Amino acid sequence: MRIFARWPERQAHAVRWLLLLGWLALIASLLIPPLGTWALRPPLCPAGLDCHGHGGNQLFWGAVVPTGLLILAAGSHELWRRLCPLAFVSQLFRGLDRQRRVTGRNGRPQVAKVESDSWLGRHHLALQWCLLIAGLCLRLLAVNSSPVGLGLLLLLTVLAAIAVGWAYAGRAWCQYVCPMGAVQQVITGPRGPLASAAHLDPGRITQSMCRTLGDDAQERSACVACQSPCIDIDSERTYWAGFEGRRGLRWAWLSYPGLVLAFFLLSRQQGPQAVEMLRSGLWAFDADLPARALDLWPRPDAGWGMPRLLAIPALLSAAGAGSVALFGGLERALQTRLAADHSEERARAMARSRTRLLATFTAVNLFFWFADPSLGAAEGKVGQLIRSLVLIASAIWLYRGWPRDAEVYRRESTGASLRSQLRKRFPGLEAHLGGRTLEELTPGEVFTLAKALPAQLAASSQALYRDVLADLFRGGRLERATSAVQLEELRLALGLEEADHHTAIRELELQDPELLELDGRQRASRNLREEAAAEAIQDLLQFAGQHDLRPELLQPSQARRLERIRQDSGLEDGAWQQLLLRFGPRSDFARRQLERGVDALQGELARRAALAVAARDDNRIRPLLPVCDLRIVGCLLPLLPLLSEFRAGDDDDLLQRFAALQALLPSAVVGELLRRDLTLLPHADPGPALELEPLPDPLQAIEELWNDPDPENAVWVLWLLEQRDPARAARLRRTPRTGLPVTPHLQGLMDGRPLAEAPLLELLLRVPLLAELSPSALFNVASWGTLQAWPAGAPLLQAGEEAAWMAILLEGSVLVSGVDWQARVTAGETLGEMALLSGRSRGSAATAEKPVQALVFDAGAFEQLLHQSSGFARSLLRQQTRRIEGMQGEQC
Repeated sequence: MRIFARWPERQAHAVRWLLLLGWLALIASLLIPPLGTWALRPPLCPAGLDCHGHGGNQLFWGAVVPTGLLILAAGSHELWRRLCPLAFVSQLFRGLDRQRRVTGRNGRPQVAKVESDSWLGRHHLALQWCLLIAGLCLRLLAVNSSPVGLGLLLLLTVLAAIAVGWAYAGRAWCQYVCPMGAVQQVITGPRGPLASAAHLDPGRITQSMCRTLGDDAQERSACVACQSPCIDIDSERTYWAGFEGRRGLRWAWLSYPGLVLAFFLLSRQQGPQAVEMLRSGLWAFDADLPARALDLWPRPDAGWGMPRLLAIPALLSAAGAGSVALFGGLERALQTRLAADHSEERARAMARSRTRLLATFTAVNLFFWFADPSLGAAEGKVGQLIRSLVLIASAIWLYRGWPRDAEVYRRESTGASLRSQLRKRFPGLEAHLGGRTLEELTPGEVFTLAKALPAQLAASSQALYRDVLADLFRGGRLERATSAVQLEELRLALGLEEADHHTAIRELELQDPELLELDGRQRASRNLREEAAAEAIQDLLQFAGQHDLRPELLQPSQARRLERIRQDSGLEDGAWQQLLLRFGPRSDFARRQLERGVDALQGELARRAALAVAARDDNRIRPLLPVCDLRIVGCLLPLLPLLSEFRAGDDDDLLQRFAALQALLPSAVVGELLRRDLTLLPHADPGPALELEPLPDPLQAIEELWNDPDPENAVWVLWLLEQRDPARAARLRRTPRTGLPVTPHLQGLMDGRPLAEAPLLELLLRVPLLAELSPSALFNVASWGTLQAWPAGAPLLQAGEEAAWMAILLEGSVLVSGVDWQARVTAGETLGEMALLSGRSRGSAATAEKPVQALVFDAGAFEQLLHQSSGFARSLLRQQTRRIEGMQGEQC
């Protein structure tokens, strides 16, 4: 349901004002005696208990607070987070443009934010939970029934919210200080019963995300990324991210049921022993409660015990610790049970999630067992109805969340991103879905749809995959080191290989280097700030009547507004300039980007040229040439939008330099561009080639490929340098591949173990069929094949037999005989593949002319090799083409 997320901001703003005015009126009535002579449902005061007549405590603690929790438990956090008067008042200084500013890393002023590595950023959950326990203690000791105590507490809370809102940007009060913020996270869990699924929402503004009204009365994002991930943007992502690295969250979550139970049991005993304080409502009118703070607990009349001032904090803390121990034991039991059907890591994550769900379910129902937001209306029947509603809603919430885990969420997120990219690339696709829309398709159906796209659209698969990858990276929903594994299903659906993933990573890295250098939280934070700033700039352009951003044409007030947008966003200079590029014509920043792109292209071409020269004397270098070709393609892709901006000036030095570099492009690069159907080359007739001399040192060029995204390329680099320059290899072993995947294959080589495939690889490098394969393709060939040998005269194939294998000859020769023909297959050629490809029985016999050694692939391995190694498939196709052409030449 998106009803709360889509609620118009103008109406929500008006309701926030009403609630804030009501909050202030309540404070005034509590602190000014003439305004406090009222009560909603005053109970009869028994003998021995001194009661006051003010109803403010009953209203706030008995109706307002339980109603807020009712909204969270039976509705959605989205509604409360958009209405909370404290969150509203904390934005006072932002609305006045008087927030605290600090000097950023770029030397310019920007609004201060809570840094994730600061004390508050690391310990805010512990602070919020301590404030919660302190608040519960204050209630039990005084403010449950003291009008002045409650008034002062509420007034100080309002002032604290304003102060925090001045000191830090965004909803810092809600995220880092307010105790209710931590409680909301515990009660909400993945998301509330009526909350929307933010990761499936195509809109930019999700759930209770900060928003404002633009000059055109349209809602715009006002997010400054004060916390990432954020419960206001995507509560379920915040939930799964909280499993690791959130200090104090586990203790807070599991202690909540114990705190709730202990609080209400202690509330029942706050008055005289013979008086039922809780159900009667007398707890809110007990005028003597503050005076009993030093009475002994549990029996003041017995003359022994501990003062309530010390006993209540100790009892609440003990109850919380006991609750943590109880649910911690439950978590371990669940993990043991789940380990029988799942991996250890997944069993641990599922047990942790289910334990937290059970803790929330228990705490919520305990709270409403004791509390009644209706204050006993209709002789308690309304309260019983509310308890039943909460029980049903929380049971549905528990049932929905029980089978979910982070993998389900990640798959749905990937499906949503793929759905968005399909809509962009194929606008007419929904017409073929039988009356359904893309939003109505499940993630599995979206993957199937992508897999079923017509073959002529396959060239778009790589670009589609890259766009999905970029979307997930920018949203912080993907980590570089694990991205290949997490998106394996998507690659299979699109018919792509793991090498295509590494190619996409290279392209994204060249297009936006910071994107992959930042961690998920930093990427999400930057993306949120960019999108909010982009909407603010768009609003400014509409107000100024401009179609593109030209700062020199802005009026002074508009220029100040643009500077305020920059300060509020907190973006670094590079990210800010890149953002301005979206709205501006050709700029100095665009030219600098083009210069850097051309420099990178020239560097990659020089590296490839150096390796090509060195490969003439050492064929072990040759497999790195396809890697260089992919890096060159990656350099060209981000130049496309920039080149299109500068094509008008054909005499431009940069374009002339690019034209000279174009003449040096390897044929494999040009073929790859044509295969992708990309028009990247603005000059149909390139000029003379640019001189790349002096070429870089080949060993340095090899070492620079250590940080290639494909771990198999890193294996090849390390293995090659071990033989050519052991000192460099030793240095690489000490150089971590930060943020990049490390396979067991690579880890073994880094640990000093020899490469088991080395002898076979030496043989494969002599095979012309495999001359253009990359390291990963060669490793595939080596892993799926089996070495076999035949003596001279031994039969290898029989005519008419079923085709079960094919082979690549490594040594020796074979005579192949048909009905009226004979041919010789020598080392480096294939044998028996035609029958496997055609699916027919063999039409010829084969006999070893000399002793033969070959790499044999059974039918399944051969099919897998063709499917997962496009380089091998293309090489085999070229060999078959040459054979057919040779046979036709002989017939002529």
